[in-house]
Amino acid sequence: MNQIACHQQTLQTYSFPDQRGSKRHLAIHLLAITPKGTGQIIDISGTGLSLGCLYPHYFQNEWRLDILDAKGSHIKRLKVRKIWQKDNNTETSSEFEMEIGIEFLELTQNQIQELDILIDNINVIDPRYHW
Repeated sequence: MNQIACHQQTLQTYSFPDQRGSKRHLAIHLLAITPKGTGQIIDISGTGLSLGCLYPHYFQNEWRLDILDAKGSHIKRLKVRKIWQKDNNTETSSEFEMEIGIEFLELTQNQIQELDILIDNINVIDPRYHW
């Protein structure tokens, strides 16, 4: 990711390493069911996801969630850990009051296979939605 800084009409670019180790796929049809309710999955990879919530919540460091696909897939009881949280105010352009970054923990072999199939199907639906 690049950041641009302007100092006395001199344009400098600073480069920061990308912290994501896995390719993220934009998710337009996935929901997460959490102990706090349902949220929209913004993007997903084999190692984690970003989740948007319409209302701010307090999430514990670790919990379990389910992933629902609009086509009927249901991946149950994924153990996850909160990595980051961004609370949005009314001045931002985000449709969510809160966004949270989550990593998957201790996935079973079956959960890994289900996630792989889900991610493969995202790219089949529309290959523009991966980055």
